[in-house]
Amino acid sequence: MKLYRWLVLCVWCSAFGPGAAAAEMSALENLPSLGVVVRGLSPDGAKLGLTETALIATVRAAIEPAGVKVLPPPVLERTPNAAVLEISANVSLSGRTTYFFILDLQLREPVKPLRKLQTLVTVPAVTWAEQTGGATAKAENVHAALTRLAQRFTEEWEQAQGAQP
Repeated sequence: MKLYRWLVLCVWCSAFGPGAAAAEMSALENLPSLGVVVRGLSPDGAKLGLTETALIATVRAAIEPAGVKVLPPPVLERTPNAAVLEISANVSLSGRTTYFFILDLQLREPVKPLRKLQTLVTVPAVTWAEQTGGATAKAENVHAALTRLAQRFTEEWEQAQGAQP
């Protein structure tokens, strides 16, 4: 009886294991374009020398060469249902010259709930996210960490585009 359970488990795992995961649609598949914005930059981040403009430029420099279409700010403002790649940089002074940082990179997209509602509504949902952190005395190290997050996004975006028929 134990052998039978083992065989059933093996068959089930092969049917619903990694092969089934490859058939799932990536959250980045069919993503036509997106905006890049900074959702939060702490005051200590500004003391370290970080700016919203520089953070956005760092992400754009990592994703645009791969073919990700980034909406310019004026177009993004006129497109309320656009997907947005949001940067959050929480930086805190933890010593005289050392800053502790946590970076979040999240793709937010408007989605419609499956349940019936009285009014038409879309809800912002995070469909992709990565986070990293560290300690540094230089803004360049924060930008390097943000570049790595954006490169992960780009790698997954490229894989999702390759999965399209």
